Amino acid sequence: MAIRDMAFLVVINFLWGLNFIAVKLAVEDLPPLLANALRFTVVLVLLLPWLKIVTGRMKDLLLVAFTLGFLHFGTVFVAMSLAEHISAVAIAAQLNVPFATLLAVLFLGEQVGWKRVAGIALSFAGVVLLGFDPRVFAYLDALALVVFSALVYAVAAILMRRLHAVRATTTQAWVAVAGVSGSALLSMMMESGQAAALAGADWVPFVAVVYSGVASSIIGHGGVNYLLRKYEVSVISPYLLLMPLFAIINGIVFLGETLTLRMVIGGALTLLGVAIVTLRNSRRSVRLERDILEQEQ
Repeated sequence: MAIRDMAFLVVINFLWGLNFIAVKLAVEDLPPLLANALRFTVVLVLLLPWLKIVTGRMKDLLLVAFTLGFLHFGTVFVAMSLAEHISAVAIAAQLNVPFATLLAVLFLGEQVGWKRVAGIALSFAGVVLLGFDPRVFAYLDALALVVFSALVYAVAAILMRRLHAVRATTTQAWVAVAGVSGSALLSMMMESGQAAALAGADWVPFVAVVYSGVASSIIGHGGVNYLLRKYEVSVISPYLLLMPLFAIINGIVFLGETLTLRMVIGGALTLLGVAIVTLRNSRRSVRLERDILEQEQ
């Protein structure tokens, strides 16, 4: 990988890590579902030129959009409104990697060796250990929601395999449509005081929402989609492990968070397990690609 692209991946991970701060700031003054709707309003406005009907693919496209824009991100915003600290949340969010591997085994018939099984077990054990930390125990509901959002993201990743021919910006635009419509509707049904929150908020939550839409969705996800056109998934995925580390550092620097020993151990176990699964998935991907090339020759 070119040094420039490696540096870009580091920047993307930093932006994603900082996004946890942005979401936390947004939901402190705004109802979470409303904040998610506003975030995707920003994305939709910027990606409106790419919002197009894709003949024959709309069923799959709308399913991915609903799963990501509404279920996954909506759950993340609600979880962040309940969590007192972002470190445990950022770590638990990484469970999407072992979840995706398990779903691939269950629904795609993929085989896993003992190393990936051990990595999956380590990652879940780490999150369980996080849950028993006295500080995290106070917001176990937030941790459970983040784990659920990781499962939803893994489902979306499996579903997105059907959308190889669809332009990434078009997919993101439809994700924004689902995020705006679904979150706004559910906000009207389940939340209250939206108008008062909007009128009484200062500039911070609005800047946070704009940052989340532009930096996390447009630059972050758009950047990864751009790099995936140049490199294989197996090359890109290991670098994404930097995100929770940046989130933890940003939480300490900007929110004054402190880490307990149990959080450090639980986080280390989770990230080690995710790293093992990611690297083994990458090696498996390289091996499959090599086998396909040999068969074609």
